[in-house]
Amino acid sequence: MMGQHDNTEAEGTGTPRRRTQDERSAATIEKLCNATISLIAEVGYANLTTTMIARRAEISRGAILHHFDTRADLVKRATGGMWASVVEAAAAIRADHRAGGLTAEEFIERSWTGLMTDTYVSVTIDMMTASRGDADLRQHVEGWMRRMFSSYRRTAREVFGDSGLTPEEAETLMLVVTSSLRGLRVGQMIEPDPARARAALALLAEVIRTRVSTGFSP
Repeated sequence: MMGQHDNTEAEGTGTPRRRTQDERSAATIEKLCNATISLIAEVGYANLTTTMIARRAEISRGAILHHFDTRADLVKRATGGMWASVVEAAAAIRADHRAGGLTAEEFIERSWTGLMTDTYVSVTIDMMTASRGDADLRQHVEGWMRRMFSSYRRTAREVFGDSGLTPEEAETLMLVVTSSLRGLRVGQMIEPDPARARAALALLAEVIRTRVSTGFSP
């Protein structure tokens, strides 16, 4: 089993090659981060233990300690990676807008699946709560919140700004969209109703079309 995990295919040859130490370390850290995020979503930061993470990632506790001095260090790495993916998703929306535009429905769908996933919303709420009594964790959480909200505003100015909205109007419209999507995710956690969620997403797309007369694909 270990040999299977330690080999990859050499590019263009079909011949297995042994992974470098850096590659093995990166793969281990990725497993640990994925396990950490899924467990925070399931049991919460307060109940999270390194034993649980090791079991979920199928990695020894010793391996965790090899890469991270504390549980908090691992959590910060994992959540930072999750929040960075949200910033990247916002950048991808802007890039697609520049490349040819998005319909209002596409914009909402990309925001729903890239900016406001259920895991992201659940973990973010939990981490904001947990950080209230931990200055170091609070600094980490608030720093990433600022980056994400900045990426939302930048996306709003670029995507909605092409329609003639002022920067302030564009940012306010984005605030309405992201706040609505966040609330919808929470509502779906409490009382799942995919059909109603889809209807709400369609309504948000209609709000955008009503407010933004140009700049979106028909």
